[in-house]
Amino acid sequence: MKAINLGQATAITSPDPLMLVCTKKEDGSLNMAPVSFFMYASFNPPMLAFAMRPTANSSVNILRTGKAVLAAPGTSIKDAVMAYGSANGGNKNKLEEHPIALQTMDGNDISFPEDCRIAFSVTLEQTVTAGDHNLYLCKIDKMLADDSKEALFAWDGYAKVAPAQEK
Repeated sequence: MKAINLGQATAITSPDPLMLVCTKKEDGSLNMAPVSFFMYASFNPPMLAFAMRPTANSSVNILRTGKAVLAAPGTSIKDAVMAYGSANGGNKNKLEEHPIALQTMDGNDISFPEDCRIAFSVTLEQTVTAGDHNLYLCKIDKMLADDSKEALFAWDGYAKVAPAQEK
């Protein structure tokens, strides 16, 4: 065995679960950013956690509003997901440049992709500094799922997105 860095480790442990963090910007428009630092954190109460850089637009948005929707994007929007991950939403409207069909769920006005396998409406409970990222611990308010949809996963770090089993 040889010593490696974390970037190499993420490639070796691929695929990683991929979620789109959907938040509202200050002007009310939607921001979406892919994140693979995601995990379930508690059954009772139901909670999840995700991590991203504190300078990310999604980080700024969830800290301001306390709300988000995390959605496992479907295969039909893989090009948009890659584009959403390549730009900071504070500087541009990523959805205008790469539009996708959206939906909402009762009790949360934050839109998320129509093509998704599962979506979580969440409320931020706690933020923990984790090195160069913030860890956001969130209470799950509501979950919707469509198990007929095939979810995307992050492969080779974030080099590409594809289903868990490439075809």
